[in-house]
Amino acid sequence: MKESYIYAGKPSSVKDASSVSGVLIKLFGGGFAFRVYDGKKNFVDYDICHDDLSITINADELASFYSHEDQHVLDHSPNVLGLKKIEN
Repeated sequence: MKESYIYAGKPSSVKDASSVSGVLIKLFGGGFAFRVYDGKKNFVDYDICHDDLSITINADELASFYSHEDQHVLDHSPNVLGLKKIEN
């Protein structure tokens, strides 16, 4: 059920986001958005204003963390990127 509230000075429809699945996307101008698809492959991109939202990465997302000195990055897995493995 949608409700309406005044948000950022404007009347806005509101629906609960609990348990909604979506995709975190990087925007061209910088920043991120949360993309939510419907059953017809249409989507809505939501700007992220929440400051401490928990995110869980599904096992089938083929994602990996990379670290080098003080730089830390979340990106696609090495297999997706075609990276060369360093042999010790």
